[in-house]
Amino acid sequence: MPAIDTEFRPEVRRVLPAIIGVRFAINVAMRMGYTFLPAFARGSGLSVQSMSYALSARELTTLSAAQLGRVSDRLGPIRVMAAGGFVAAIGLLVATLGSTGLVIGLLVLGFGRTAHQVALNAWVGSVVAYQRRGRVTGLIELTWGGASLIGLPIIGLLIGWSWWLPLLALGLATMGLSLRMRTHETTLSEGPMTAQRKPRMSRPVIAAMATNGALAASAQFLFLSHGLWLEDAYDLDATQVGFAVVAVGIVEVIATMASSRLTDGLGKRRSIILGGALMTGAMLAFALWASPPLVVGLLFLVTAFLGFEFAIVSAIPLISELDPGARAQMVGRAMGFTTFVRAAVTLIATGIYLERGFGVTMAVASATGLIAVLLAAFVMEEPSVEAGPTGS
Repeated sequence: MPAIDTEFRPEVRRVLPAIIGVRFAINVAMRMGYTFLPAFARGSGLSVQSMSYALSARELTTLSAAQLGRVSDRLGPIRVMAAGGFVAAIGLLVATLGSTGLVIGLLVLGFGRTAHQVALNAWVGSVVAYQRRGRVTGLIELTWGGASLIGLPIIGLLIGWSWWLPLLALGLATMGLSLRMRTHETTLSEGPMTAQRKPRMSRPVIAAMATNGALAASAQFLFLSHGLWLEDAYDLDATQVGFAVVAVGIVEVIATMASSRLTDGLGKRRSIILGGALMTGAMLAFALWASPPLVVGLLFLVTAFLGFEFAIVSAIPLISELDPGARAQMVGRAMGFTTFVRAAVTLIATGIYLERGFGVTMAVASATGLIAVLLAAFVMEEPSVEAGPTGS
């Protein structure tokens, strides 16, 4: 990770591999629930609809993000990131214990993931100047595309042996990496990161949150339905689905790398508009042609994910600068709102798919994506930044 290393102080570089490792493991765990939803449902004894409800409940755990942001501002982000990793690991291990354990474990995983992500985004905002933050954020967010490119094919193979084996492997890996992160706690989290006050909810702040929420809601329709669609439209099994989404991982890595190189120059707002428009266009293509040949379908799929990844990675540094005086709390509020809309989509998306099909699901998704693009184009504003953190 030489490109990242040059942006951080030596003590930050030492902890960065463990932080990114935990982020990668959690991202794989979060994504595999959607991609392999039918396989986890069958293995645990849950129905597809019940599994979607469990995933929706997991999304709702991010409503705790604002509270966790206050904790991060008070205790320091490294400490909260390590604790979040421990909690996520416990959730993954509990999820191996049958249908009840899976539901409970998904909830615990959600709380751990929320703590880690809120603290990580606030931490990057505190050590990297806004003018360079898009680059660093993009490089860290390679873990999301990497989850598809590297993690999900492996998960597909593990599920072929047993549905609970991926949960066990990820739980143990996350626990070990969190222990590694904990060893750096004393040098990087001695005290509060920012003053303790409530974030200022101005018009630009609300517009940015609404845009981010609409982007996430639109993508959630695709996240939740693409595994079902690949099975139903092309009769792929879990292993084949895992390798089919390698293409998704490749373009997401490309999109994230592009974001890390282009977002700072284009501006975060323009990048969000560009990525959102690309995502919405691909979803509209799905709405008009829901069962194309596999190669064409994968092309639509990867284009949609590419646009979303470029837009959402560009939004992360913008949100972290909406209120530097209460950075983690603002990140937490944005995550909480985004989670609310994602959970709402999760509740209805599976029902729309099962009753109306993939084309109607994508028509709703493209309409939601259009709302995000319009908000970014005509309502949202780029933060005005005069100086970056001294530690960047």
